[in-house]
Amino acid sequence: MQQQQTPSRQSALKGVCSVLALTACLAFGSVQAADTGPRTHAEGKYDAATATYRVVEGDDLFAISQRFKVSVDALKAANKLTSDVVKTGEKLVIASGGAHAGKSAGAHASSHKVDSKTTCEEFLVLEESFQPEAVSWAVAYNAKGEPEAEAVDVEGIETVVPFVVEECKKAPKETFWQKAKAEMKKLD
Repeated sequence: MQQQQTPSRQSALKGVCSVLALTACLAFGSVQAADTGPRTHAEGKYDAATATYRVVEGDDLFAISQRFKVSVDALKAANKLTSDVVKTGEKLVIASGGAHAGKSAGAHASSHKVDSKTTCEEFLVLEESFQPEAVSWAVAYNAKGEPEAEAVDVEGIETVVPFVVEECKKAPKETFWQKAKAEMKKLD
């Protein structure tokens, strides 16, 4: 027997999904790369707060790169490694492996941490896959880093990102935070 959902139930489900998405963003917002969890030859501990991974016996860069979905080259660049050899106990910074991983466009762009001081220029060099999360943070928090929204419209975020990108291209030195908030208000 199939149950039909009423519009109010659908709306409630969207609200719950939005809250869950925001909670996930808040919990993992400072994580630089997706940790897919321990796997053979990459079973070390990952510290999300510092975005570092502790190498364990048997680890190699390829397995670590697979766990965090980053390239071996990105790992080597982020950790200034000149060879593919890693040592047990060594701490590796897990940086994003996108096209801009090697650019020095500022701490915000390279570490994926966005705040009220993030410029449009820094936002524009973020990986496209991370830009919606950055916009979510801007919409959900005020300049002091305090939660401002109970829920974030996930579909709205996806819709707004291209407009934020366009506005940021026009004024790269301005704050991305304000651009994201302004574009989201236009949806209301």
